Amino acid sequence: MSTPYQVYLVGGAVRDRLLGLPVVDRDWVVTGATPEQLEQQGYQQVGKQFPVFLHPKNKEEYALARREKKQGEGYTGFICDFSPNIPLEEDLARRDLTINAMAQDSQGQLIDPFHGQKDLNERTLRHVSDAFIEDPLRVLRIARFAARFHDFGFCIAPDTMALMQAISESGELSTLSPERIWKELEKALNTPHAQIFFEVLREANALPRLFNGLSWQDNVLNKISNPAELTPAQRWALFTHHTPLSTLESLHAQLRCPNQFKTLAEQVRSFIESQSLPMSATAWENWLSQVHAVKKPQLYTILINVLSILTNTETAIWESLRTATASINAANLMKQGFNGAELGQALKKARADAIMHLATQDALHPFVQP
Repeated sequence: MSTPYQVYLVGGAVRDRLLGLPVVDRDWVVTGATPEQLEQQGYQQVGKQFPVFLHPKNKEEYALARREKKQGEGYTGFICDFSPNIPLEEDLARRDLTINAMAQDSQGQLIDPFHGQKDLNERTLRHVSDAFIEDPLRVLRIARFAARFHDFGFCIAPDTMALMQAISESGELSTLSPERIWKELEKALNTPHAQIFFEVLREANALPRLFNGLSWQDNVLNKISNPAELTPAQRWALFTHHTPLSTLESLHAQLRCPNQFKTLAEQVRSFIESQSLPMSATAWENWLSQVHAVKKPQLYTILINVLSILTNTETAIWESLRTATASINAANLMKQGFNGAELGQALKKARADAIMHLATQDALHPFVQP
């Protein structure tokens, strides 16, 4: 792209590079250009609210520098100006945190009008300007950044936390769509220290406004030797296992939660509410059938990884219960003359008997009632 256009690498790519992290996504800001000029060079516009363009070759996002003015409620209540004369510094000024308001020019020169590098070195999450308060989504974003960069020792600046609390009190969090809330939550759940996300939201007085009825314990991930090995859905199930099942179901509906998260969390909570160790062989057989342990062994493994943490038991024992029931073959019972409803009953009894046989092993005494 030739003059008078100027192109700058901005935001997370600059931040992560300075932190020594791999740069996954690169975003660019263009100054001194109009949408028509970019389209003439092969850039493809995406989005209707403001001009963001895809590079004709690498498909990276190039956005025209813009200024924003708050006009309505919520994170969409802005009017934007994309005039070619808007300077880079004004575009950076609308960003959430100083560490996200840095840029690099084509020569790699750092442009840092809000001292983001200083806050990066001092491990501080600090808002760029008081305009921070105009976008309620930033409460979730800052909580997510705190979780993502926890290992680096980042802390939220007190005046930034005060603005987050002010947003919570304003009622504007209610303008956020379930999809936006879930998107930020899922990104947080992708980090090993996802509990920080909830701790920050609680300090910001946002937790009951965003996740009504959620009940969770501090330091729940401390029970796990390596929380990085957990899936995001497993982390969600751990966080929600204290929440009553009826409340959890309502919360999932409110958030429009994806099925893999919903099913796992509700199975975990259902077990806690309705079962207690040890259980009879019949109760085990019923539960294993309910969670489709034999038909869906991979999902069962994900489930028992969470339950073994919460019950302080070995996953191998849970797996042996599934193996015992899976060893019962309906075809063998059919050869014995069972069919229809009688076949189903015989199958359940044979599986319960197989589980009962396991009760003779010392390791299963806490699991199966003799």
